[in-house]
Amino acid sequence: MAQLIVMVCLLATPEKCQEFTVPGASANDVVSCIKQGGDKSNEWQRQNSQYFVIGWRCVKNDKAQ
Repeated sequence: MAQLIVMVCLLATPEKCQEFTVPGASANDVVSCIKQGGDKSNEWQRQNSQYFVIGWRCVKNDKAQ
């Protein structure tokens, strides 16, 4: 299993950035995660408008924070 992680910054204070695990954005493997990562990170962005996504990555679940 692989999990999507988004790297985001607050709109109000763009110097404050952090990573979030996207709930419901797991895939069977990293390749599948990468294929859906852009769409899932955009969806997360729409649901969390106080942040802006600066990047995303996929990790195996055993390595996710």
